[in-house]
Amino acid sequence: MSDIRRYMKERNNVAREDDDERSLERKLRRHKMGKASKWIILLVLVIASVAGYIIYYNNTEYEVLDSVDIEESYNSRFFEFGEYMLRYSEDGLAYLNGNETHWNQAFEMREPVIDVCGNYVAIAEQKSNEVYISDIEATQGKIETEFPIIGLDVSGNGIVAAITEEKSDVSHIEVISKDGTAIAKGQTVLAGQGCPVDLSISEDGTKLVVSYLYVGSGVIQSKIVFYNYSEVGKNEVDRFVGGFNFDKTMIAKVEFISNDLVAAFGDDKVIIYSMKEKPALVTEIAVEDRIKSIFYCADYIGMVVERGQGDDPYTMAIYDTEGNVVSETSFNFQYKDIKIENETVILYNDNTLKVYTVKGKEKYEGVFDEGITSIIMLDKYNYLVVSASSIKEIKLK
Repeated sequence: MSDIRRYMKERNNVAREDDDERSLERKLRRHKMGKASKWIILLVLVIASVAGYIIYYNNTEYEVLDSVDIEESYNSRFFEFGEYMLRYSEDGLAYLNGNETHWNQAFEMREPVIDVCGNYVAIAEQKSNEVYISDIEATQGKIETEFPIIGLDVSGNGIVAAITEEKSDVSHIEVISKDGTAIAKGQTVLAGQGCPVDLSISEDGTKLVVSYLYVGSGVIQSKIVFYNYSEVGKNEVDRFVGGFNFDKTMIAKVEFISNDLVAAFGDDKVIIYSMKEKPALVTEIAVEDRIKSIFYCADYIGMVVERGQGDDPYTMAIYDTEGNVVSETSFNFQYKDIKIENETVILYNDNTLKVYTVKGKEKYEGVFDEGITSIIMLDKYNYLVVSASSIKEIKLK
């Protein structure tokens, strides 16, 4: 009998141990399942976040806020101006304000050259002597240059700086106020000072930068010359306040990207100058590849370079005004125009718009069935999309 009792007691102990082991296994299983559930939930949240990010930054949807029908715009060009836009063609210039034409200026120009700064716009026909000036309120009439116009630039207060040509080897720089008063004029001779290639006047109309091209010792050379028409340059000869020479480089474009900052674009470099009173070098950016496009605003300098024939032959490089790289983005998109504003870069062709942040993130790509003649950025999310028959104000979703 004692053996039976001992056997039963041992069996009960074993049964309890088995129950304890099964209970421990159940607890371990529940613990593992709990941890797995947490990881599954976390994974779902990550996937949802990534999907949301992709949807946000690669959105193809937009909302039409307003639409205005227009006459065919194939031969017209458009600029952001005031609260809406300028439209110009060979037949005239008009300031459009939503559904209304605020003002228009009729003329006939086969080769118009135009510049916009702030509230002013200046337009002239190449090789003519007349410049039409307007602001956001009304047309302001026209001024005359002494010699035929090759290129021009306007300040934010209506002062016009123009490259004019007396003869094939003799050029002039003429600076004229909106009332026709001559502020400055200087002659350049190709065999001496060189030929002016481009110029830009500051927003306040007191400073001028000119790029010259000349041949020295049988080699193409460039120089950038700065003038100051304020009290600072009053005692300087011809208002000249500084200059820089470049061997084997052509500086084809100079621009006041802000009132005190100048960007000079060469075929192998981009140079940034401070120009509060007299010029000072800020930085120089070397460019090894062929430049396809340049773009700029008050805060950034950008360029698209060609780096090969692969899947992504183009690289968009954006720099801050100290010359630091902000982003580099490779892509394969055949665009017809590129712009930067409001921390945003847009590229578009005849029917497709691509939008990037300045950090290089693609934010939007979409096709417009009506086609694209021009696009104007209003802010980060709102755009005016011009087609051959309409202007649509859209908001990216």
